[in-house]
Amino acid sequence: MFGFFEKKFDPTRDLGDLQGRVVVVTGANGGIGYSTAKFLAFAGATVFLGARTEEKGRRAVESLTRELSELGGKDGNLRDGGQARPGTVEWFWCDIATPEKARRSAEGLLERVEGKEGRLDVLVNNAANHFGTFQFTQTLLPLLIKTSEEPGSDVRIVSLSSDVHRQGLGASSIINFKTLDEFKKMYENETVPWMARYGVSKLAVIMSSKALQRRLTASNSKIICITLHPGLVYTTNHLRFPFARVVGFIAWLFFKPQDEGAYNSCFAAASPVVRQEEEKYKGAYLMPVGRITDPARVALNEDVQDDLWETTERYLKDHA
Repeated sequence: MFGFFEKKFDPTRDLGDLQGRVVVVTGANGGIGYSTAKFLAFAGATVFLGARTEEKGRRAVESLTRELSELGGKDGNLRDGGQARPGTVEWFWCDIATPEKARRSAEGLLERVEGKEGRLDVLVNNAANHFGTFQFTQTLLPLLIKTSEEPGSDVRIVSLSSDVHRQGLGASSIINFKTLDEFKKMYENETVPWMARYGVSKLAVIMSSKALQRRLTASNSKIICITLHPGLVYTTNHLRFPFARVVGFIAWLFFKPQDEGAYNSCFAAASPVVRQEEEKYKGAYLMPVGRITDPARVALNEDVQDDLWETTERYLKDHA
């Protein structure tokens, strides 16, 4: 179902050595983000793990530290003859529920990173709604660009979307992002508005990533922007749905475990294959694992991408 390459890909073996690299993962105190942070840290990166509260952040760091120690003892021979050591994990306050919180989250992170590591190699927007993610990314972009100009750098911006973006409005070729009112009208009359809103947000994540890639490439930047679908993954997020017990049981039976759900994110964030074939992966949308696939047709429309970009910038001037 998920392809031969997914079965072969192993983030404990296939990410290379990330020593000296600085990685940010939002929404990483649990779920796919937690596993993404774990594998990138195991490969040697300094990982900043985003969490909404200190309690969640500290608990995640403590748990990850234990898991990294166990993973190193069990599988350390898979990397550099067992000699390479895992990186470190720190938590930072990160809330992208609103653009204003997203901006403050990014600014607080910048104060820490610029004063110490002085670089940012990979941003994984794991908690990826459109407006918050856009603001968070734009706030960190100057440091990402600065890092990308250093010799031997490999800077990437990875944003999680979902194949749900293809459903409903995503299947339409008529989508209007020219104004915020038009943005809202697209889902207000849907049978299940919250699901339609989720789909539109995931579509917008893809389109804004593609628009950002075009702008970066036009400025001769080497940064690679990738969006992806993690696959059908069982996480505790299913407990938030209506009929949570039923949904959770079905997900437990048929969906992938959480760690495997992070494989596509890890591939996009740190696989050497991506940089080796950078022109192929710039602006790409990936299905698990590492399989380049066209998103919904409307997501490829550069005029609509630009409308979305401009409307988002206007909105953020008043709300961030």
